[in-house]
Amino acid sequence: MVAGEGLMRAAGGNSSTIFTLGPAGTDAHHIAKGLGDVTLVDSFPTAMRLAWESSEFALVCPGFVERAESGITDSWVSLHFRYFGRMRILKAWTAPTKPMCIAVNMHLASGLGDVESVALHPSTSAFAERYVPSAKHVYVGAKPLAVAEAEKGNAAACIGSIDIVDSAKNLKIEEVFYPEMLWCLYQRDAVDQEGFPEPRAGACNAVEQ
Repeated sequence: MVAGEGLMRAAGGNSSTIFTLGPAGTDAHHIAKGLGDVTLVDSFPTAMRLAWESSEFALVCPGFVERAESGITDSWVSLHFRYFGRMRILKAWTAPTKPMCIAVNMHLASGLGDVESVALHPSTSAFAERYVPSAKHVYVGAKPLAVAEAEKGNAAACIGSIDIVDSAKNLKIEEVFYPEMLWCLYQRDAVDQEGFPEPRAGACNAVEQ
C-alpha cells in the first residue's frame, strides 16, 4: 500500500480526489496516482485552494518554491502557514522522485560546457548550479514544462524526469541523478477557523483530470 493511502481512505472513503501539480508526468502526478483519483492543476497553491473548497485532499511537495527574476515569490512554508487552521497535514513521508537528468538540446549545445541557458523548476536549481553553473535560469512551473522549453529551443538545456526527456525530440541526456523527496498529504481541518486568505489571482483552474 502506498504511504498515505490507508489514512486517506479512512478520512475520505474510496472515491476521494487528490489535487496536485500538473501537467501529466510530474513527480506529484506519479505519487498521487497511487493514492486515488487525481486532478492536476497549475500549481500547489491551486491544489490547496481547490482541496479546501471541496473538502478533498491536496498532495504538496515541501520542496515547492516559486521564483521570478526578482527572487522567491512563494514557497511551501508560506503556503503551509497561509492555510493554518484550514488545512492540516494528514500524512508526510519520503519517496524517490522519478529518475531525473540534465539534458541538452543538440541543436544549441554539444555538451554541458556549451550550455548558456537551462529550463528548470525552481526547486531543482541546485542541479543547475552543479552541472551548468554559468547558465541563465529559465524558470517554469513544473519539470515537464522545462523539457518542453528545451525541446522548443527556448533553452539550451533542461532538468527533467528521464521518461519525459526520452519522449522529447533533439534532447541528449548528459547526467542522471536519483533524488528523494518529502511529500505532504493535506486534508481540510475539521475545525475550520475564520480568516481564510483570499486566493492569488489566476490560481484556481484545473488543467487536467
